[in-house]
Amino acid sequence: MQKRLKTGCCLVLLYAVFTLISSAERVVPQVSGLRLEAMLSLPYGLIFGRLGAISAAFGSALALFLVGANLNQIPLEFLAALISAYLPFRVWQGMKSPQEPRLALYDQRTVTMFVILGLLAVAPMAVYPAVGAEIYQVVPFSASFFKILLPTLLFTLAGGFLLYRKASAYFFAGKGEALWRRLEDKKTTTRNMAVAMLRITLTGLFLAAGLALMVPPEFHSKVVEYTMGVFALLLLVMTGF
Repeated sequence: MQKRLKTGCCLVLLYAVFTLISSAERVVPQVSGLRLEAMLSLPYGLIFGRLGAISAAFGSALALFLVGANLNQIPLEFLAALISAYLPFRVWQGMKSPQEPRLALYDQRTVTMFVILGLLAVAPMAVYPAVGAEIYQVVPFSASFFKILLPTLLFTLAGGFLLYRKASAYFFAGKGEALWRRLEDKKTTTRNMAVAMLRITLTGLFLAAGLALMVPPEFHSKVVEYTMGVFALLLLVMTGF
């Protein structure tokens, strides 16, 4: 328990630092920073499971509290960070095989799986703040979604790939393996559930993109608010935390 607590604190602080740096450059005023912290979602989730997801959530909340973010924004970013790390972990737990219990990036097939899981991580990081901005009448969903989505996508897939490759080698087959085995999250997911979560999340992400393109960016829309609000709630329910 002591080792888990120490590791969790380190993960919280690291995520908070990344979020603080991101907050210095606002891509959408009052809503979202540069999303540099998105590169931690997959390493946190796929390596540490629930511990990584919870650490990401509290790291995000801590950083936003320190920079004096809007109080309505903090719980949304808390959930975005939590689900962004945990949802890919749950899907991977249902998709992995006994011959390949950990995701190691060594060929086209495993890199493709990483990209797919990366899209799952991107969805809550892009949708939650944009939906919150719509609900609280800060910025219309259409005006903020792509501005949040693009840097999130870049840092999750490019930065996350480089970071995960280094971190997975260290924890799965290097000096950190003993620690990882003590902290390993063994929560299981059925394959059918993993496929369902994958399909629903990707469908919702593409639906969000479609709505953002169709609705003029200067308008708030109840259709967008309710549709994306339901999708955001569904993402939370699917994690089964």
